[in-house]
Amino acid sequence: MSSAAELLSETARRGELHHAIILHGAARENLRAVALSIAKALNCLEGTTGDDCTSCQRIERRIHPDVHFIELADDKKLISVDQIRGMVAEATLRPYEGRTQVFIIDPADAVSVGAYNATLKTLEEPSRDTTFILLTRSPDLLLPTIRSRSQSIHVGGDAPRDEELESFIRESLGRFAKQNDGSALLAIAAEVAQREDTSAAIALLAETLCAAAADGLENVSAERLLAAADGTMAALRWLVVNADARLLVEQALASLVE
Repeated sequence: MSSAAELLSETARRGELHHAIILHGAARENLRAVALSIAKALNCLEGTTGDDCTSCQRIERRIHPDVHFIELADDKKLISVDQIRGMVAEATLRPYEGRTQVFIIDPADAVSVGAYNATLKTLEEPSRDTTFILLTRSPDLLLPTIRSRSQSIHVGGDAPRDEELESFIRESLGRFAKQNDGSALLAIAAEVAQREDTSAAIALLAETLCAAAADGLENVSAERLLAAADGTMAALRWLVVNADARLLVEQALASLVE
C-alpha cells in the first residue's frame, strides 16, 4: 500500500476523514485502489485499516451494500443525472450493515454541471456516517463549488501511456505538416474523443503538441503548436460542462491552420 493510501486509511479508521474528498492524480488505477482502501478502513469489522475480514472481502469484490460506485455506463461519456439523483437519495439513509456509507464517483469530471448542482446540499450538509470520494485526473476539472466543499488529496503514480494514440497523433501531425491535410487534424480529434479516458487522451495530445514544438515540425511553427497545446488543455476544463470532446479538440487544433 502506498504512503498516501496508508495515511488516508489510518485517518479514516480514526474517524477523522473529511466527509468529501477529491483524490486526484495521473494513474486511475492508483486512485481506485486508494478509494477502496478508504472504504475498507471505514467499514472493516476488525476496526483496522483493512484486512481479510468479510466486510473487506466484499468491498474488494464490489458487493458490499454500503459501498457504492457511481461510474460511466457502457459507451457513455457522462455520468447521468439519474445516477447522481440515486446517489443523493441513498445518501439520506443510514448504513445497511457497515459503519459508513461510501460513495465513489469515478471519474468525477464526467458528471455534468446540472447533476453536480443536485449534490451541493448533500456535500455541504451530509447525513451522518456518509463519505464521498471523487476521483479525477485534476481537481481543476471539477466545479469550484464542488472543490470548496471537499478536501483535495494528490495520489502519486504514473498513468499507463497510450503509446498507440501517441503514435497516431504524431503520424497525423506529420501528415498535416507535409501535405497541409486538414483531415489529419479531424482524425486526431475523432481518435482522442473515442478513448475511454477522454481527459487522459486530451492531456496526452497537449503533451505531444508541446514535444512537437520542442523537436520542430516541418511547415508548422512552434508558436502555433504551443497555442494548440494551450487550447487543448483549456478543453479539459470544458469537459465538465458537458461539452463535446471531439468538437473541443477540433477547435483547439484549428490554431495549427494558418
